[in-house]
Amino acid sequence: MATLNQFQQYSQGENTVTNNVLLMLSNLYEINPGYYEQFIIGITEDSGKYSVIPDFRQQIGNRGNGIIDGHIKVQASSIIIETKLHGLEWVKKLLKYTNSFDKNELKFLFHLSSDQYSESKTIEIQNKLKEKKLENIFFYSLTYQQFIDQLKELVSNYPYDPNLNKLSHHFENYCHKMKLTPRSQHILRAMACGQSFELNKKHRFYFDLAKRGYSDFNYLGIYKSKAVQYIGRVENIIEADWNKNEGLIIKNSNKEVTEEQKRRLVNAIKDALTEDWTVDKDHRFFLLKDFKETYFAKTSPGGIFRVRYFNLEKVLNKQIPSQMENIAKELRNHTWE
Repeated sequence: MATLNQFQQYSQGENTVTNNVLLMLSNLYEINPGYYEQFIIGITEDSGKYSVIPDFRQQIGNRGNGIIDGHIKVQASSIIIETKLHGLEWVKKLLKYTNSFDKNELKFLFHLSSDQYSESKTIEIQNKLKEKKLENIFFYSLTYQQFIDQLKELVSNYPYDPNLNKLSHHFENYCHKMKLTPRSQHILRAMACGQSFELNKKHRFYFDLAKRGYSDFNYLGIYKSKAVQYIGRVENIIEADWNKNEGLIIKNSNKEVTEEQKRRLVNAIKDALTEDWTVDKDHRFFLLKDFKETYFAKTSPGGIFRVRYFNLEKVLNKQIPSQMENIAKELRNHTWE
């Protein structure tokens, strides 16, 4: 059974996606208004414009006519979001939405899609906004991946807030499932192993509760002591139970399960049980091949929240080597936070 996700995942219409984006933002605000403010500031890359936190002051000047004892101010602002699944909105239609802005507020116009306008088209839109002679309109062409990355940045700043972690994880899974993000063929899923590290290394596998969902990935990294220390290609993903009477009971798998994979899995489960890991029921197993040692180090303080995803094309910033040994070697020259 898949883990419940707070975002509706059974329809991909633009109205549903817009609703889920707004739900994510409203939930973020409900968790902590400061998180929401930091998210918007981060996504717009400008700390001087947006604010939702009241500004409390005392004994301030009344524009030359006395002193005010106490003054509380919240900046007036509006954000208009035009949501597309893929592709770009007609500029004429996009500009029409600015009629909804009020005169004396800070105005943000977001175009949210899996695609972005080119730099030249963005400049064209900004120039057309100036022609409308409306002050303080700021246009941003944004992607769902940027929203995901900004949530992850918040999680890295506040790693011990479980509600923020859950929101980030659910929103990322939702965007991936709805194919709102560009998918690479070189996604590394780094998994924190801790006490199971030697077991994972010995059997070239990773185990997890079957009820936990996951995004698509091509490589799995075994993480311990602030570094991905082993990496392998995903050979098969198998949901299975095991007991002495019935043996291995395959419940689901990504690919056909070979006899060799069955033997590997049974040996790994038996070994895990001797170390008091109760993996004989309701677990999913990630079997790996081309398993190589590496050292892809985390430089920021603290560990990881169970899992971290990396696009190796962005990490290595080059064509991905075909041999796993060379990928493992390249990763030793890179770090992450």
